Amino acid sequence: MNILIIHEVDWLKKVSFEIHNLFELLSMQNHNVFAIDVPEPNYFSKSKHNDQKLENYHRIYENASITLYRTPSIPFKGLNRISASFFSYNFIKKILQDNHIDFVLIYSIVTNAKAAIKACNELNIPLVHRTFDIIHDLIRENYLRGKVEKIEREVYPKFNKVIANTPFMEQWAKDMGATNVIVIPQGVDPNIMKPLDKDQQLLNKLGFSQTDKIVLSLGSIESFSGLDSLINKIPEIINKIPEFKLLIVGGGSHLTNLQEQVKKLNVQNKVAFTGYVPYKEVPKYCSLAALCINTFRINDMTIKLSPVKIFDMLSCGKVVISTPLKGLLHDFPKESYTVQYVDLEDFHTKIIDLFQNSNIEEISNRGRDYIQKNFTWDKVTEQFLNEMNSMKNLFGT
Repeated sequence: MNILIIHEVDWLKKVSFEIHNLFELLSMQNHNVFAIDVPEPNYFSKSKHNDQKLENYHRIYENASITLYRTPSIPFKGLNRISASFFSYNFIKKILQDNHIDFVLIYSIVTNAKAAIKACNELNIPLVHRTFDIIHDLIRENYLRGKVEKIEREVYPKFNKVIANTPFMEQWAKDMGATNVIVIPQGVDPNIMKPLDKDQQLLNKLGFSQTDKIVLSLGSIESFSGLDSLINKIPEIINKIPEFKLLIVGGGSHLTNLQEQVKKLNVQNKVAFTGYVPYKEVPKYCSLAALCINTFRINDMTIKLSPVKIFDMLSCGKVVISTPLKGLLHDFPKESYTVQYVDLEDFHTKIIDLFQNSNIEEISNRGRDYIQKNFTWDKVTEQFLNEMNSMKNLFGT
């Protein structure tokens, strides 16, 4: 099958997630996989990565092969997405025709969804949207939020199918006007995200010791991340657990705020920041931690989420503490005894309790077993292929 993936992020720079794992795996199953992205601005160099087309590209699996087309754009911040939207229709249509595409899966909305809908309709090619997020809720600028929501309401009814990752995103897609919506959860590769012995070299680099009780936060640091609430409680935690250390792996708009907060509290010796790390290095960082956390504040956006980092951390054999997001509770219900749910204001007491009273190894083994039974990429890939074949047959492509 000839499959085209369309996104509006930089395929090379974006933190690795489903677009990389799933479709590299499909390319290894003798499918021809093509992708369209929008390069980040301000990349004036002679690097081959600035070429409009990259062949035999991969980020996760050595034997994978993706042909990546880079949407033409003006490489300045604020202009790259706008300019890409003007080029998208002709650019997408030519790729569809030149590569005899059978099926299109689109992850984007604002930059090129309208162009993709138009091109696919004209060529009678099935177009399916993969829904993870409510895009307008992620927009920081108030004046843009309403415009983006208007685009969402316009394009969702025009997708031939929507594949949501949780029932809550399924309902939201229907609220936006989508008429053909199913749920396929996210996946994880337990051969990559796996338990490792502590990496002593990394431990030394971060200034940690073997006796430290390390708690890991992984992922983007935004206003809803909730880490500021936990950092405020560090003095209380170390009063009970003197060996406590907090390892924050990731970056984002609120990283500087957290670093300043740590200085004000004078707990710099208890917190380490790494910035973003490559996907394949995540298990090394997880190896250092006894506990992993997801401190998302619960709001209209986050409550629907089931963050993929939870899947990765559980697969690495770690005990995970999280606020009770409904999307996450769907994938990891309380009765599965996998994720440890707690309200944000009680995170510090849960951490203290787990270090003092629990069998951490037993809980971590249970989480990894649950991942392997329910959420491997093999299972997710099979479900996606079934949907692709069904849509391909329906359209006669």
